[in-house]
Amino acid sequence: MQPLLVEPCAPVNDVVPPARAPSAVRRFAARFVGRFVSTYLTADARSLAAGRIVLASVLLLDLFKRWVMLGSWYTNEGLVPNHTLLWRPSFAHVFSFFYMASYTHEVVFGFVLCAIVYAALLIGLYTRLAQVLSMVAVMSLHGRLLLFDNGGDVVLGLLAIWTAFLPTGGRWSVDAVLGRGPARPKIVSLGVLAFTCQLAFIYFFNAVHKSGATWREGTAVHYVLHLDRLATPLAVWLRARMTPGLSRAMSWSALGTEWSLPFLLLSPFATRHCRRAAIALVIMLHTGFGLFMNLGNFVPAMIAYTPLFVHGDDWDALERWWRRSPARAGRSAAVEARVSAALRRAWALFSFGRSVRVAPPGRAVAAVRARVPLLREVACAGFIFVAANQLLDENQAAHRVVDHHNAGPVAAAVTYLNLFQGWSMFAPEVNTTDLNLAVDAVTVDGRHVDPWNEAANPRYPMPGMTIPPAMGPNWLFYQYVTRLPWWPAYNQAFQEWIQRYPQRTGRRQDELVSLKVYKVEDDSPPPGQTEPTNPRATLLFEWAAPQPPGGNS
Repeated sequence: MQPLLVEPCAPVNDVVPPARAPSAVRRFAARFVGRFVSTYLTADARSLAAGRIVLASVLLLDLFKRWVMLGSWYTNEGLVPNHTLLWRPSFAHVFSFFYMASYTHEVVFGFVLCAIVYAALLIGLYTRLAQVLSMVAVMSLHGRLLLFDNGGDVVLGLLAIWTAFLPTGGRWSVDAVLGRGPARPKIVSLGVLAFTCQLAFIYFFNAVHKSGATWREGTAVHYVLHLDRLATPLAVWLRARMTPGLSRAMSWSALGTEWSLPFLLLSPFATRHCRRAAIALVIMLHTGFGLFMNLGNFVPAMIAYTPLFVHGDDWDALERWWRRSPARAGRSAAVEARVSAALRRAWALFSFGRSVRVAPPGRAVAAVRARVPLLREVACAGFIFVAANQLLDENQAAHRVVDHHNAGPVAAAVTYLNLFQGWSMFAPEVNTTDLNLAVDAVTVDGRHVDPWNEAANPRYPMPGMTIPPAMGPNWLFYQYVTRLPWWPAYNQAFQEWIQRYPQRTGRRQDELVSLKVYKVEDDSPPPGQTEPTNPRATLLFEWAAPQPPGGNS
């Protein structure tokens, strides 16, 4: 009989316990973090590339609009010379390289540099560097005229700031063709959270602050269309046909759109469909604004946010639709191949890469490069901190929840970086008072001229003490009108600009012997009427050339 062999039992301490399944709390936390990251911190590389192209196009448009007014706004022969702003700064802490430019040729040089930087961003050449330099260029261009910027300038600068923390050159760029940088399909960054929350808060606080009677009663659009300094010719046509019912429909639909956009942009559910709806509503809302109001950069700057929210599935669907036509797909592939080959040949021709052998980076340099993404995220978090503080400080609705006021260093960072966050367009009420400046200047031969309106409102060069319809001034002229009456420290610069009238016209007979500057106002007509009421003019200041000894008094 065979003996029974019994395996010795393993010691209790050597027994490996079975793997424990994660608890329900841990599974929920993992799903929550994953959902949060995919919804609020992740963007498709193609969306970032499209956003880069649209942003650069708007920046170039902004630069061109400023270029045509370069002499009026950026030189010492203009309305706000450097020495005036340095003697009486509109903000305590302002940054702009254009404070170093006093003459036309110096400003032109600065504008050309900005154009080169924006063009590099557009085509995605050295994209990372172009993003940072574009942000600095926007700060300099806008910082030089910070008092006269409008909401469009602010949101354009903010878009340049937040996208500077994102790799926008991974697709549809020269860098991508040349193989510089990782071609990641999706990007995870705090920058995505920043621009998403930024757009949502713009609409949220604009909607919250619209609490006045004009919005509740639905007369807001009626009064907006009667602001002649903002109205377009289409607004003049529509306001003559405006009915109370149409005004209510347009006012409440605009307000309803602003209320819905924050929830659509931040919704954690049905994100793709909500973002699609948000894109459509943003484009529709601001196209409507642009048709009826002269708002400068506001309309294109707000629409420039929308490509960043396009979902990757939508890009995939677009690519599948494009490939359905073999001929179309073949032509586009051939064009892409030719462009890529041309770019590589040009790069080889104009670079020294073929003749200069670059040594691989040392261990220290490689270590620094490895930490750049982390440092970039830390810097983005710092910008978010400053912007969040300003959001609580600058919006009246936020003060109802927490009465926050910025510390001195934070307030300085806000103005240096142009991180303004006050969102109250036409709030709480639409302004029912229209405003313009009028100059009654007398030349040596006895003629009366208005140098201001000749420059600001060429269609109405001599409006007198009335406000003509649809003046259509550039937004900087419009902002100047709304600021000058309350900033008398700038009166001297304005007077000197008016006195340089013969230098701009080139006619000696345009030399001025006296001038008077008036603030001209009227009240918009109430609903059911079409003509403004209560016209009035207030003398701001006057000047007369000194009489020669023995001259007539």
